[in-house]
Amino acid sequence: MKTNELIFLAILLSGMILLAGCGSTKGYQGTKMESSDLARILQGDHKLRIKGKKTSESAFLIKVDTVSVGSYMKGFPKYTDVLPGERTVEIRHFQQWKDKTAMSGAMFGIIGASIAESNNPHTHYKLTFTVEEGKQYTIMPITEESTEQPRFYVIDATANDTIQPRVIQIEKKKK
Repeated sequence: MKTNELIFLAILLSGMILLAGCGSTKGYQGTKMESSDLARILQGDHKLRIKGKKTSESAFLIKVDTVSVGSYMKGFPKYTDVLPGERTVEIRHFQQWKDKTAMSGAMFGIIGASIAESNNPHTHYKLTFTVEEGKQYTIMPITEESTEQPRFYVIDATANDTIQPRVIQIEKKKK
């Protein structure tokens, strides 16, 4: 009976440690600043139909300039605070209809999910745009349903305006 309790506590503790390792909401270097002096960039989610089936896509936040904010292993933040000025935000374009990681994780645990993740056809993009202090920006992926070609927009929630960022697709290195 004591062995089962110890195993349960070990699993519970491991889960708490993993949850605490989520992505960072601080997308700049240096000391913590007041939120009024920063801009906030949010992950955008879009619902669509591909081949007649309901699905979704997201712009997971990976990096702001040179500061890492999220990854597959530590999680992806829903938002990150950044300094005003021109920013380059690296995102992972998550396409639910192409992702097999969730099913592998459920079936084969973290090792199976890690293997599936390394073979997953996700693509990273760098988006460059100017942000102003005190404003919120949402990076929104919009995939053309017939061609499955993505476009990315930045929505300035404060001004209710859409910004067209400079977009660079990051090519995966072939092994």
